[in-house]
Amino acid sequence: MSPATYGSLFEEATVHMEHGRRELHIDHFADKQRAEDAVSAYYGLMDAARRHIWALITPARMAGVLATEHPDPVEAAAVALAEALQVGPDDLPPHPQAVAAPRHDWDRAGRCLRGASDLLATHVNLTGGARTPDAEVVWDSVSRNAALGRLGGFVVQLTTTQEALALRAGQAGVRWQRVGRWFPPGERTRSAALELVRVAELTGATLTDLDGLTPASTRVLTTRPADRLGELVARIRRTAWNVREQPDYSVRTLADVARAGFEVAVHTATFHGVDLRDRDAAARAPSARRAGAWLALMGDLKGYLSSGRGNGQIHADVNAVHQLLGALVPRDRLTGDRGRSAKTDERRLGATLHGACAALVQAGGWNAATFARLARSEQIYVAIDALSRNQLSTRPDLAAAKLAGARVVPAPTERTESTLDRYRDVARTGTAPSTANEDARPAVGVRPPDGDTHVLSREPVMRR
Repeated sequence: MSPATYGSLFEEATVHMEHGRRELHIDHFADKQRAEDAVSAYYGLMDAARRHIWALITPARMAGVLATEHPDPVEAAAVALAEALQVGPDDLPPHPQAVAAPRHDWDRAGRCLRGASDLLATHVNLTGGARTPDAEVVWDSVSRNAALGRLGGFVVQLTTTQEALALRAGQAGVRWQRVGRWFPPGERTRSAALELVRVAELTGATLTDLDGLTPASTRVLTTRPADRLGELVARIRRTAWNVREQPDYSVRTLADVARAGFEVAVHTATFHGVDLRDRDAAARAPSARRAGAWLALMGDLKGYLSSGRGNGQIHADVNAVHQLLGALVPRDRLTGDRGRSAKTDERRLGATLHGACAALVQAGGWNAATFARLARSEQIYVAIDALSRNQLSTRPDLAAAKLAGARVVPAPTERTESTLDRYRDVARTGTAPSTANEDARPAVGVRPPDGDTHVLSREPVMRR
């Protein structure tokens, strides 16, 4: 089973909300209790919408939106809607959306909307800081504003049922005096929701990249091999991002990520019917050139030593990826371009492979930054016997170290710069389409590593 996405949770919430609206217009409540349950679910869904606004803007930024003289118009309209959303009356039974079994379709809609809020919280913390590399998608103003505008439309649809809900509650036996108190005029809420929709449309924020965002789970729970492959690669990618900020001082971790990139590139080429043993065919295939870039990087990293033991989780995940790829796309069985198949499973596998290629290329960019950081601090070493005479002649300190009996020395700048060239080759070949007919679409949340462009430029690594 594939993990839920933000878009699927919001869509499911919309379906449940609309189902509740239709039932309200078609039939009466069976009794007074059913009416009270529906009213409770209505206000529970209102509360879920309010909390979802906070999840999109984050509480840390909410105060800034309120205090600034020139806030983002969409965010300002969203905050106004959050303040206008009605709170249920004190004498109404509490809604059970978070703790008990749903009693109404709106309870189910509220659960889905709260689930979407929780999904965002796995990527961004309360202070707005990043928990995963996909936090960039949550931070993106266009994506966030589009999601807020869509939420405004959701609230508009919900508030149009208030008068019908009040009428059905009274017909079911709830005293009309109580009905009037439970349902104060809702024009302010509806107007605020319509304003949010209007402002979002005026700013052009109508499509959001958040829809494909999945929970930042660290466990692989799926049983379908293709889905499990995707989750393993996602975990490798997230760990590569974490290591960039908190290096484990290990070249083994970097080599494991390079191995995963090579394995996925090779099997993606095989999936598209590329015979890697045919040099002419391989030279024409972008996926084969990508595999070659990863292979060159793997060979280059083998020449280094480091003090860290490496990340055991990444090592285990890479081994699992190797086994899954061998079962899904056997390298010794070329059956033509499987990417042209109309079968759902084949197309799903192709999308997973392409997403994995893009994710690992981005992980390679973060690894390049990690490598450069370790090189600058002289935490990467080479065997002194592996250095040439020319290298020793230009570095008297290395020559002296060899005469003193040293076995390893910090890697010379020209050696580490050569490795960064291999990382640049991976980044360059990773942007090419895998076949002439099908582009390699990146996984959701995968963006060019803008923050690491200085590492992948031609500027040499400088020692401190």
